[in-house]
Amino acid sequence: MSEAGGWIDAASAADRLGVEPATLYAYVSRGMLRRARTPDGRRSLFDPAEIEELARRGRPRRGGHELVIESRLTVLGDDRPYYRGRDAVRLAATHRFEDVAHWLWTGEETTATAPWRAHPDAV
Repeated sequence: MSEAGGWIDAASAADRLGVEPATLYAYVSRGMLRRARTPDGRRSLFDPAEIEELARRGRPRRGGHELVIESRLTVLGDDRPYYRGRDAVRLAATHRFEDVAHWLWTGEETTATAPWRAHPDAV
């Protein structure tokens, strides 16, 4: 059912995603969807464009509740995660945590030998 402003009700949103209403509200609580309330505050409304985007990119796979979320930073492989295309398990075994974190944030490799220190402006 379409409401004022073109937003749709929870039943329509859940139907479009092929999920139960409880799952729809779980998506809201995880920050995957935004919702608005009707003026009386009794019903939830959802942006149909956001529902379509989630249906296209992140709809749960059959047989499970796994979501596919596109990212250039992390890929969850069949056996392990990959960061920026590198095996995360190997990175953990061969690099300091701080060096991997720096690389993830900046894209630049570092081989610092001194202990990591937070930038004073960030503290």
